[in-house]
Amino acid sequence: FVFVLAGGSGTRLAPLSLTGPGQLPKQFLALVGARTMLQQTIDRLPAGRLVVVPEECYAEAVREQCARPLSGAAGSAIAILAEPFGCNTAPAVGLCALYALHQTADKNTVLFFLPADHIMNKSVFTQLFNRAVTQAATGRIVTIGITPDRPETGYGYIKARGSGACLQVDAFVEKPDLPTARQYLAAGNYFWNAGMFVMKIGTALQALERYAPEIYQELLGIDFAGDLSVEIARQYQCLKAKKQNISIDYAVMEKAAAEMDLLPAPPELEWNDVGGWVALAKYYPPDAADNLIINYTADEIQLSGARGLLVVNSGNGILICPQTLAPRAKDIIPGLQQGLKSECLDCRNVAVENQTARYVGVIGLQDMQISYQSGRLEIRKL
Repeated sequence: FVFVLAGGSGTRLAPLSLTGPGQLPKQFLALVGARTMLQQTIDRLPAGRLVVVPEECYAEAVREQCARPLSGAAGSAIAILAEPFGCNTAPAVGLCALYALHQTADKNTVLFFLPADHIMNKSVFTQLFNRAVTQAATGRIVTIGITPDRPETGYGYIKARGSGACLQVDAFVEKPDLPTARQYLAAGNYFWNAGMFVMKIGTALQALERYAPEIYQELLGIDFAGDLSVEIARQYQCLKAKKQNISIDYAVMEKAAAEMDLLPAPPELEWNDVGGWVALAKYYPPDAADNLIINYTADEIQLSGARGLLVVNSGNGILICPQTLAPRAKDIIPGLQQGLKSECLDCRNVAVENQTARYVGVIGLQDMQISYQSGRLEIRKL
C-alpha cells in the first residue's frame, strides 16, 4: 500500500494556498506546471495500491483530481481514506495501518507513507522507493533522508551512522539554529527529514502500541466493516479530546530510532517540499534585479527600480514583499478573509492604488508606488 498523506494548510503559500470555503491548500493546486501537487505525487509512484488521505472537506477535490488521467502505477484505482479533521500524522499512520490490515489480513504487507506536496525526480525516487520497500520487508522502519546542500534551519534533521546505501538511524533532531545547521552540514551524517516512512503493517502497529498507546487504543475502536466515516469521526473526536494531535515523528520515530534504517537520497532526487514561495525560485527564475515573480494569472506585471522582491499574483489576491520576508506570507490571510482591497503591513511610505476588488497585500516595503488595475500590476520604487 502507498498512502499519500494530503493534510496540511500550506499557509506560507498565501494568497494562492488557502483553506477557506471554496478554497484549496497547496497539495491540491498546480504550483509548478499544469498538474497539481497531488497529481504529480501520484504520477511519480511506481507501484502499490494507492490510498489518498485528505481531510473530509477536500475529499471531493481528491476525487476530481484522481479522475483525470494519471500515469502512476495505480492511476485506475485510487482509494480515499478521509479524516474528519486534521489530527497530525501519528493518528493518520495508525488509521492507515489498521485500514490496510482490514483489507489484507496480512501484517507482512508493506506500507509506504509520503506527503502529497513535495517535488522530486521520478526516476531517482523510483530507485529509492524499491529499495525502501525491500528493506522494510525485513521488519525495519525505513525512512528516506534528504542529503542537505545548505545549512537549513527550517527542517528537522535525522542523525545517522554507517556507510553505503543503508544507514542506521541514531536520532531525530529538532530544527536547529543557523550555527548548529552549519555543524550538521559539515558533519556529513545529518539528513533532512522528508516525512517519508516505510514499514510492514505489523511493524507499524507494534511501534504505535509501544510508543503511542493512547492513539493506538483509540484507533482500535474503529469498526472497518461499519460506516467508515462515522467510525473514524467518533474515534478522532476521542483523540482530539485527549489532545493526541501529534506527528508520527514525535509520537513514534524519535523513540524508535534504534529500529530504523535511513536511505540517503542523492542530490539527483532534487527534492523540494515547497515550504514557501522562495522555494519556487528554481522553477520561476528571478529577473535581472533578483525579483522573484510568480504569476498565476494573465496579468502583465511591470517593476521599475525594485530589487529582491517577491511578487505573487493569484486569482485569490496579490502578495508583494521582500524575498527575505516570504515566510510572513500567511500574515495576509486575515485581510483576505475580511475582504480588504489592499493592506500594508510594516511598510513605510508605500502607496497602493487598487482599482479592482482583488486583494493586494504588501509586507515590509518602503518607498514604493503600487498600482493595480484589471490586467496590469505596476510596482515602482520611489
